[in-house]
Formats: sequence, structure tokens, C-alpha cells
Amino acid sequence: MQLVLVTGLSGSGKSIAIRVLEDDGFFCVDNLPLPFVGDVVKSLRDDLHERVAVAVDARSHRSLEGLRDTLGEIQRSGIELKVIFLDARTDTLVQRFSETRRRHPLSATLGLASGTTLVEAIERERELLSVLGGLGVSIDT
Repeated sequence: MQLVLVTGLSGSGKSIAIRVLEDDGFFCVDNLPLPFVGDVVKSLRDDLHERVAVAVDARSHRSLEGLRDTLGEIQRSGIELKVIFLDARTDTLVQRFSETRRRHPLSATLGLASGTTLVEAIERERELLSVLGGLGVSIDT
């Protein structure tokens, strides 16, 4: 099985990347909570899926530390793993959120103060995702 794990900052294009992979024939799961990655990948392999892509983000931030271990287990099981980390400059992300008029997803899940700015939420997400540095290819979108 070939597995592509897509991760990165909110607003960086993870869902778009997943749709492109789906168009290319991958079985895709978007916004999968991190604790379920191992079980979902095992289940899809058991169902004989050859090409799978999964998008994960910082919303399940408590599990980010264990992601390296989970990915190691996946690789040891013989699955070909590629990790894509999507990133963007803070000003670019602010513009994207402004254009879509969506709230940053961590605003609610981290219990950030109601006065937390979008820039503060983006920088907090950047901190949380820093544990994933060096896992794969990083792309500035």
C-alpha cells in the first residue's frame, strides 16, 4: 500500500491537496483525528486499498507528539509512506481566512480567549505543528 499523509497549517491547502489526490485515484480521508490514523490505515490495507491519502491537522493537538511513533509503526508494517507538510506565510493565511470569512479552527478547540486574534491562532498552530518538522516534504503554498 502507498500512503500519503497530508498535514500542515490551517488554510495552507490540505483539503485541496486531498481532492487532487482523490482525482488521481487515491482513497482519501480528510480531517482524520490523529488517534485514528493507525487503525484507519490498517483497515484500508485489509480492504486491499492500494493508494490512500489522509489529511490530519492540529485540532487533535494532544496526539501530535505520538504521530512520529504511529508513522514509524506504519512504515514497519511495509506501507510506503510519504508525508507532505503544507505551509504558508502568516500574512498569506490571514488573507485566505479573510477572503473565506471562516474562523481559524483552533480558536474553539484550544479554548483560546475570545479576544485572540487570527495571527495569534496561526502562530499557536505553528508552535503545535513544529513537532512534525522534518517528517517529509514541506511545501510553501
